[in-house]
Amino acid sequence: MRQPEVGVGVRVVIQERQRFFREGLWMVLDDEPDFAVAGAVETAGDLTRMCDTHRPDIVLLELDADGWDGCRLAAALRKRHRALRVVGMSDVVDAALVRRAYQAGVRSVVPRSGGVNAVLQALRPAGGRSQQVVPLASSKPTRVAASGPRLTPRELDVLRLVGAGNTTREISERLGISAKTVENHKQRMFSKLEVQNQAHAVAVAMRQGILSPGTALDGTGRA
Repeated sequence: MRQPEVGVGVRVVIQERQRFFREGLWMVLDDEPDFAVAGAVETAGDLTRMCDTHRPDIVLLELDADGWDGCRLAAALRKRHRALRVVGMSDVVDAALVRRAYQAGVRSVVPRSGGVNAVLQALRPAGGRSQQVVPLASSKPTRVAASGPRLTPRELDVLRLVGAGNTTREISERLGISAKTVENHKQRMFSKLEVQNQAHAVAVAMRQGILSPGTALDGTGRA
């Protein structure tokens, strides 16, 4: 991931707890000529410090993070930086969340099921008019149809667990398959996605609608 050039593009800071999705979102935005990613962080404290240091134009954050209130965090950031625009992501988008988000000064709310295209639409000036972005009222999340290569169900399982930050050994244990089989699935997945590493695989999968930001598997191996 390249470092942002001064004065180039709309400056964005990303907050996302899962490392590969955090880096995946960075890589996706890094390819967009109208954005410059100032940084990507895991926690609320790191996000506050990043905003104080880099003074971004937009913050993309989790509204449903465990450990802190995303709407209260958004309000605090807006109080410290009046010109800051905040875009929130959430698994569940309902009327109560949208009402709290807009009271906190959040510009738009994106359902994770909308995929990375919905995120990009929300970050751009016309994003509030997208059917996948909630501007003022609740909306049923819309899933983006996958347009990329067809991955097998097991390859999707491995990809989701990679995105959640699991190691090869952890994936092996959770899916009940050998570590060698996990690596074989990874290599076939990399080949289909035309990538060289895990972070790039997650970024490409999000861009193509195969994977949504924040997607993970439970202990049974189901999404």
